[in-house]
Amino acid sequence: MENFKAKNGVFPARVIIYRDGVADSQIPSVCGTEIQQFKQGFAQASCNPEFMFLNVNKRVNTRIFAGEQGNYRNPQPGLCVDQGITDKDTYEFYMVATSARQGMTNPTRYTIVHDSCGAPPDQIELLTYKLCYTYYNVSGSIKVPAAVQYAHRLAALVGDRGTRQQEPPKVHDHYANLSSLYFI
Repeated sequence: MENFKAKNGVFPARVIIYRDGVADSQIPSVCGTEIQQFKQGFAQASCNPEFMFLNVNKRVNTRIFAGEQGNYRNPQPGLCVDQGITDKDTYEFYMVATSARQGMTNPTRYTIVHDSCGAPPDQIELLTYKLCYTYYNVSGSIKVPAAVQYAHRLAALVGDRGTRQQEPPKVHDHYANLSSLYFI
């Protein structure tokens, strides 16, 4: 927050957090704790941005098809379903951000765990979809917003370096550009 203010002269008005790797049963404990930690961090920085916390779940059993009975096909990238198959008591949506080259595509489920932004759902869904196109080494879209994929890559890089005690860590080519990326 302080670095953002130093560069831009003000604190950010909104913060949107995409959190991956939390199972549905763990959302209240894990995400609830992390949301409180973000609030404490904002208070320590003497700022109070609106913020949204979304849980990203790539491993879902839900399948979404296009076409008619007997002639099913994959839906077009950008398909977003936010009613009918979603939990009526939870702010969530399913999104198909990429096309499948083989087989059926899997949607990603986004559950909004905390929202003090009050942005309309269609704006959050559109932002999420557009963030799937901002990954640095892919010309099209990826399954999740780029920040989630960067976090996976960074965790893998740190994991690789932390597990190799006897020999110096080897940085794979697909990690080479990570050191120059700016993580928000």
